[in-house]
Amino acid sequence: MEEVFKQAPEGISYEEVEKIFNDNNKDVLKTLIELWKIPRENIKNISEESSKWTDIRNTCDDFDKEMKKVLDAAKNNK
Repeated sequence: MEEVFKQAPEGISYEEVEKIFNDNNKDVLKTLIELWKIPRENIKNISEESSKWTDIRNTCDDFDKEMKKVLDAAKNNK
């Protein structure tokens, strides 16, 4: 319930979120859809593992970009 409340829109009370959460049989996804009024067809479910790999890939890409900047700067300073 705490995680659902953290993801709820600003200005909504804990009690309102809890009521919607209970109305949706404590289903987190259905609760968030209702809270944000998101059409179900626009939701792309990705696994937690897939999300972690995406984060790792993004971190590596950022590292590569930064390293290229450093190497280019060192190359230009010779």
